Amino acid sequence: MPARFEGKVAIVTGAAHGLGASHALAFAREGADVAVADICHDLPEARYAMGSDTEMNGVVKEIKGLGRRAIGIRCDVSKAKDVENMVQRVVDEFGKIDILVNNAGITFVATPIWEVSEEAWDLTVDIMLKGTFLCCKYVLPHMIKQRYGKIVNTGSIGARGQQHNAPYSATKAGIQVFTLAIAKDVGEYNININCVSPGFVYTPMVRGAMKDAAPDVPEDVAYAVGCQRFHILGREILPQDISNAVLFLCSEEARNVNGHVLFVDGGFLGI
Repeated sequence: MPARFEGKVAIVTGAAHGLGASHALAFAREGADVAVADICHDLPEARYAMGSDTEMNGVVKEIKGLGRRAIGIRCDVSKAKDVENMVQRVVDEFGKIDILVNNAGITFVATPIWEVSEEAWDLTVDIMLKGTFLCCKYVLPHMIKQRYGKIVNTGSIGARGQQHNAPYSATKAGIQVFTLAIAKDVGEYNININCVSPGFVYTPMVRGAMKDAAPDVPEDVAYAVGCQRFHILGREILPQDISNAVLFLCSEEARNVNGHVLFVDGGFLGI
């Protein structure tokens, strides 16, 4: 039985580590060739490490070890020229783009809105909302031309509104509505655009947020308490759980799922 994504080409942003790396490897295991994109340098405003060149190259190597083609691309998704160059390189290398997963994201120390700096607000919006827009803007013409494509944007339980996290919440809510709007724009071209919204997943970004929120509590203990507090099921959510949802939304099994937000949150209780 052929793999679900045999012969397909996928771009995953923010894919040097965390959820993005999980998504990229999941596509490769299912037969896809993958472009692994990441900013590959730290941002002084963030209190945790961004993906690195070493990590990105490690993901590429692992994908090639699965027998698939892969390239690593340094890309700041908030910059139009970076995104345009990334898309062109993928087309030059692989000849097409079938799948785009807009995963790149950032978060900051939990802060009441009157203490949020303009720089933190701008960076949050630029990386996640503007970055999602730019990647769609430059990828969609190729998908429209071939009359086929699957895009998954990344929302969050935070889109429901989180205390002391207004920039992140507002941006993620914007991504969810943006998903529905562009799904209406391109449905006639046989392109499905959906959004996956994770719960409390143990990733570098979440670990950074937990360290800021509870610096004296061991990370694994803080995460376990968070799962019990925030998820109805009370158990951990793994990166693979989110990747499974992404693969489903990009598969023909979901050919009539469009403009949808799929929460993978263990039944979220709210923050």
